[in-house]
Amino acid sequence: MRERLLNCRALVVEDDNAIHLLLRRVLEREGFSVDGVKNGEAAIERLKGVAYDLLIIDLIMPQVSGEQVLEYLDETQPASLRRVVITTASPRLLSRNFLKRVCCILTKPFDVDQLVRVARECAEHVRTHPVSELQA
Repeated sequence: MRERLLNCRALVVEDDNAIHLLLRRVLEREGFSVDGVKNGEAAIERLKGVAYDLLIIDLIMPQVSGEQVLEYLDETQPASLRRVVITTASPRLLSRNFLKRVCCILTKPFDVDQLVRVARECAEHVRTHPVSELQA
C-alpha cells in the first residue's frame, strides 16, 4: 500500500465540473487536502492567502485564464511554478515562458494513474523543498 500524502495542500483550478470533481476525488484519495475553484480569478484570490504544495491549473478558462494565473504566480511567487501541473486540451497555446518552469503538463484527456504519479512526484519535491523555503 502506498503512503498517503498527508499534510499536503492542493488547489484545483478547473471550470469543467466533471473534471473538477475527478481531480478533487483522486487527490483526496491520495491524502491531499484539496481546495477547488472554478475560475482563474478565484484562484488568484486563494493564492493571496494560502501556500499550496500542489496546484493543478486548467489552461483554458473564461475571463481569467490559467495562463493569467501562471503570470500572477510568476510575479508574486515564482518558485511556486515548480508546484504547478497544467491540464489542457491545447498545450501548444501555453507560452514557452512557462514550459520549463512548471512541474508538468497533462494533456486532456489524461490518464488518472499519470495524474497520481505526477501529484506524488510534486509532493515528494515539496517534502524536500517546503513552500516556506521557496517563498523566501
